[in-house]
Amino acid sequence: MKPIMRHAYFSQQQKERILRKPRSNTINNTPHTNIYLTVDGREVEVTEVIQTKPNHHETSFSDSQYLGMVTKWLRAKY
Repeated sequence: MKPIMRHAYFSQQQKERILRKPRSNTINNTPHTNIYLTVDGREVEVTEVIQTKPNHHETSFSDSQYLGMVTKWLRAKY
């Protein structure tokens, strides 16, 4: 089965927002970011993944960093 490719982004501003308040759609209502595997085998901390590029991330967060393509979710980071 071919892995689903997604575009990954990280923003410290977004991370701080995420960690500030619990959300009902998070694991055990605990705020977290996620660790994904990139196409070249690196583990990266991600605050958002999307199917298509470009998206709103770069305009929503002034510190937005494009991390490249990711292939697999690995774990949550609390």
